Parts: sequence; structure tokens; C-alpha cells
Amino acid sequence: MSTAKKIAKNLGSLLISRVLTKTISFFIFLYIARYLGPSDFGKYSFAFAYTYFFSFIPDLGIHQILVREAAKDERIMDKLIGNATIVKSVLSILAFLLCCLAISITNYSTSTKNAVYIAALGLLAISLSGFSVVYEVKLRMDYSILFSITSRVFFLVSVLYLIRFNPDLNVFISVAVIADIIYYILMTVFSKRFVTPNFKIEYNLVKKIVLEALPVAVSTAFIMIYFRIDMVMLSFLTNDTEVGLYSAAYRLTEALTFIPSILMVSIYPIMSKYFKDGNKAFGYIYTKSFKILFALGLLIGTNITFLSEKIILEIYGSEYYGSVIALQVLIWATSVMFVNQLLSSTYIASGNQKIMAKISFIAAILNIGLNLLLIPSYSYIGASIATFFTEFIVMIYGIYWINKNIIRIGLFKEIIHPSISVCIVSAFIIISKNYVDIIPLTLVSVLTFIGILYITGWINSEDIMLLKKVIPKKMRYFVLK
Repeated sequence: MSTAKKIAKNLGSLLISRVLTKTISFFIFLYIARYLGPSDFGKYSFAFAYTYFFSFIPDLGIHQILVREAAKDERIMDKLIGNATIVKSVLSILAFLLCCLAISITNYSTSTKNAVYIAALGLLAISLSGFSVVYEVKLRMDYSILFSITSRVFFLVSVLYLIRFNPDLNVFISVAVIADIIYYILMTVFSKRFVTPNFKIEYNLVKKIVLEALPVAVSTAFIMIYFRIDMVMLSFLTNDTEVGLYSAAYRLTEALTFIPSILMVSIYPIMSKYFKDGNKAFGYIYTKSFKILFALGLLIGTNITFLSEKIILEIYGSEYYGSVIALQVLIWATSVMFVNQLLSSTYIASGNQKIMAKISFIAAILNIGLNLLLIPSYSYIGASIATFFTEFIVMIYGIYWINKNIIRIGLFKEIIHPSISVCIVSAFIIISKNYVDIIPLTLVSVLTFIGILYITGWINSEDIMLLKKVIPKKMRYFVLK
């Protein structure tokens, strides 16, 4: 099978998978949120947000370096995975112990601490995450997809079954951890079809991987801070109910990040290869990806902003009405994040992990400062604003830096037409939202947006040919020239 066909199959599989897993996850959190209520759902969200801060330790930025190196030379993949697994195992134990120690010395209630202790068990399973490299490099994400869906189905069925017996908070957290463990075990077992890991420690290789990964690790740590510090700071500065309302909106917007990730997971190894070869396709991929992600983010942000009240009431009920404004702000942070995922992949694929670490550091400091400034006065609305502003600054500077140092391609022309089109769509939604249901209104707005872009020439014949290959036949991707 050619590389183009493998990419096509990968993208198609990823699309189907992410839609299925996000749909299943949506129902999981819907049932949990409604069952627990804002206060206990706030504790549930806090437990995983707190644990999330320690999840970078088991990886330490190693994963993306492994993918990059294995994509360059698959012959060393057995050694890469074997040595990485050993390193990750040690780091996983360290992360678990640090997480438990850190929460134990805080003033949180015993119930909150116990929730974190259980959630922290999931950190130990990350030691097996190195095996996912096999599926990314071999462009066989269909396996990983099957494992992900299996774990999500297990989680959903468990939640539906357990709700009948009036379980407490810790039962739901335990099931979530078990579901993650199932995913990693399946990934490890089936990887033997493609590679036999070599667990003989090669200190020079380990040293090279760790040193290359450190900038990514630093960057990842700071990214995690400005992704999750808002929820932890809300817990410190307000109460569990405020965290629950914020988390309800955040979960909805976070679910949409699968859209850019399905593109970048498949494209990242190819970007790494073409940058190494000095091929002009690197710039082509970057520009096309930006064009698609910017337009999608803009359209999704507009639709959800105007329909947020209906969305919250339909999904969570009136008990979560306070989440409406948070959703309206956070959806724009997520829309900006569409482009930021592309920028992050571009930094690493081109070997510029250090600048990514610097940007992430500045973003983390900015986000913490904004949260300290805004949360005391505006609670979770302030946290939402801080998240959006941080993402926006990261995007603006990232586009500027990449254009100056890596790819001298102007992107302004790719922004004008979608911006004008979304203004027209906004007017249509405002006029129609009180008379038309959400689903038909969304469909019409999407078709209107696409139609305007086609008429104005922003969508050209090359884009149409690409869409024909991408959509009808399981996302078949274009052949790189």
C-alpha cells in the first residue's frame, strides 16, 4: 500500500474513531454530570485536572521524539520503544508518588483527597504509552482506534450499570481509571504484530531521547498548566459548584479538539519526513492545514456562541444554566486551539522544540496571572476569559515566528474570506435561532458558509478535488507532489 493510501486510511479511521469516542464520552460525562450534580461533578473534574498536572512526567516529551525518530528510520523502532518503556515505567511510578504526596499535604477534604488518590492510579498505566508509536509510524491507527472505542464502551456500559445502585463519586473515578488501563494493555499486546521491542538498555540512546525530549517536556508542562490550572485555581479560590459549572462547559469544548488532532496525528510524521528532506511539500501541508483549521474553528465558534443556551439546557438541564456564558467564551479558546495544534506540530517536526518551550512558559505565566486577576471577581467566567486570551496570544506569536523563521508564507489572504463569511452566517443565525431547531439551523449555516467561500473563490478547484478524496471514501488523502 502506498504512503498516500496509508495516510488516507489513517485519516478516515481517525475521523470515524474520534467521532465515535467523543460521542461515547459525551454520553458518559452527560450521565455522570447529571447524576452527581454541579458540586460532586466539580470534585470529579478536579481529581482528574489535578492528576493531569503530573501526567507529563511519565512521558517527559518522549512520545513525539520517538515518532519523529522512528518515522526517519523504522529499523530502530524496536530499540526506541523498549528503552522508552523502561524510562516511562520509572517516571510513571515517580509521577504517582509525587501526585499522592502533593495532594496529601493540602487542606482539601478527605473525600477530595481520596478521589485524587484513585485518579492517580491512571498515571501508572502511562508507562505503556510508548507502544502507540508503532501505530502512528506504521500508519495503522485503526488498531489504536479499536482499543480506544473498546475502553470508552466499557466506561459507558459501566456507568449505565452502576447508576442503578446509587454509587458514590469514587466509583465513577475508579471505572474511568480502569477504562484507561484497558486501552494501554490492548495497545501493548497487539503491538507485537508490528514490532518486537528490545528492552536492552542502551544508555547513549536513552540519553539522546531524553535530551531531545526535554524541551518538549518543559513545553508540555507549561501547556498543561495553562490548560488545567484554571480548574485547580477555581477549586482553591471558589467552590466545587463553580468548578462543576466551568467543567460542564469545558468538557463540551474540549470534545471538539478531536477535529484538529485527527489531521495532525496523521500529518505530523509526514511533516517530519518532508522537513528532513527539504521538500516544498512541508510548506504546502502547513498552509493547507492552516486554511482548513482556521475556517473550521471560526465556523464552530460562531455556531456554538449563538446556540450555547439551547445546548446547555438540552444537554445538562437548568441546574447547569450558569455554564452558558462560560461555553460562549471557551468555544473561542478552542477555536484558536485548532490552529495552535498545527503550530505545535510544526515546531517539533522542524526541530524547534526550544521555541515551543519558551512560548509555553510565557503562556503559562500569563494564564496564571490572568486567573489570579479575574477569578476572584468573575469566578469561572474570569477563568474562561483567561483561557481564551492565552490561546489567542500563543496563536498570534506562533504564526509570526514560524513565518519569520521556518516558512515564509503569508496567511493573511486565507483569513479574510472566512471572516467575512462568518459575519453573514452570524446574522443568519441571530435572525433564525428562535424559529429553527439547532440541528437544521446548524446544517444550513454550515452550507451557507461553504457556499460563500466557494462563490468568492476561497475554495478553489484544488480544494474541491481534495474534498472529493477526503470525504466520500473514508477521508482518502491527496497525493503529495
